[in-house]
Amino acid sequence: MRVLFLIKSEYTPSSRIRAADILPLLRTNGIDAGIKIIPAGTWAKLKLFSGLSSYDAVVLQKRLLKLPEFMLLKTRVKRLIFDFDDAIYLRNASPSQISADYKSFTRKRLFARTIRNSDMVVAANSVLASAAEPLCGKERLRIIPSTVNASAIKPKDNYAISSTPVIGWTGTKSTLRYLEFIAPALRKTALSHDFILRIIADKNIEIPGVKTEFVKWELEDQYERIKNFDIGIMPLSSDPFSEGKAAYKLIQYMACAVPSVCSPVGMNAEAADNGKCAICASSEDEFTDALCRLLEDESLRSRLGRNARKAVEEKYSLEAASKLWLELLNAE
Repeated sequence: MRVLFLIKSEYTPSSRIRAADILPLLRTNGIDAGIKIIPAGTWAKLKLFSGLSSYDAVVLQKRLLKLPEFMLLKTRVKRLIFDFDDAIYLRNASPSQISADYKSFTRKRLFARTIRNSDMVVAANSVLASAAEPLCGKERLRIIPSTVNASAIKPKDNYAISSTPVIGWTGTKSTLRYLEFIAPALRKTALSHDFILRIIADKNIEIPGVKTEFVKWELEDQYERIKNFDIGIMPLSSDPFSEGKAAYKLIQYMACAVPSVCSPVGMNAEAADNGKCAICASSEDEFTDALCRLLEDESLRSRLGRNARKAVEEKYSLEAASKLWLELLNAE
């Protein structure tokens, strides 16, 4: 079987996480899997799409194409699978609480056309799946979470607190707003506990009242750096766009067995598993309380960290995702 993943770019996180990382395991299981970047120009896209008839399946990863581009792709491939891990049917207006800010007629129309005309749809979580289901039905819909290469990540095994405790966050400049969203809780925690907020990203921010340390994100050593967190945090605002997030930061912390605090928004709540794998905090006071508890309680840190790692191995590992992809690709 020949399968091709069409991605935005090699630098786009979702392209790497949901396409490039999964290819080796698909190949190990007898799938001739490849990857190509969708070019920028319309004519370049049309040229690429015209030559895809030799593939048994083509996976369009997250891109919403113009009508001529999409229709050519649809007519040239034997089986079209659409994969997405964000609320791409909405405008990204987080953390606005005004529902109209998220509405986009263009995005909604492109999304609906793509979902209706795909042979199979793969969503990263149940929130995204619920947006697609009315358009494609349950029989053409699968949920495959975003996953990590757990077997290549050596988890934390020492839960003694650092001499200066490290509360860590990793992300990109586009998601720094979520860190700013939780700034009041970090400042409140700093009044009673000494800690450093370590930010691993492509851009730094300063949070008044909180000691911060910036570490530039690097693909090769990201997990070694995450493993050195005493506590990981994944705050999200409660809004329609954030609810579609794939909980990837939280899953990364969990893979490193780092005890974490997250906002119970979208998939975060599912991954946290009712407090078994991470502490959920819905408000400033709850976030502050959770951070203080973890800073003070080594047994709690250890229990959460070990439970989290086990959950990743069972549900959020590349091995788990590859099994789901193989079932989908081999289905008639």
